[in-house]
Amino acid sequence: MTALTPQQENSLAAFITALAQQETALPPTLTNQLQAIGHSLGGRIVELPTIAASLPDLNQAYQAALVEERSEGDGGATLVSNDSDDSARLYEKAVEIFTAADPVEAAQQNVSPSLGRIVSAPFKRLFGNG
Repeated sequence: MTALTPQQENSLAAFITALAQQETALPPTLTNQLQAIGHSLGGRIVELPTIAASLPDLNQAYQAALVEERSEGDGGATLVSNDSDDSARLYEKAVEIFTAADPVEAAQQNVSPSLGRIVSAPFKRLFGNG
């Protein structure tokens, strides 16, 4: 696994959050792209904004989640997700979601249902109180 930078963690968590908010499955071409990204995620996280931009609803949810992720980091508090174990868990969960037959459904099953209160680290949103 490639070590993730805080920006990569934010992008990854925001993308998964956006996926979980989708009401329908992704088109087959995007599903195939996402599955390919999942198989070599470390070097391909940079492709997530392009995937998000290809669907208006996904892009809107992704941009909103990114703003939330960034605002969490601006509070002066240290993100708990800087811990390598938490980063590894986020990475592994992302691979699992992206390589699923239906990434939207996989994200919905893996993201905590209470997205109203943003917690201090992206992985906590993915794994409940983790």
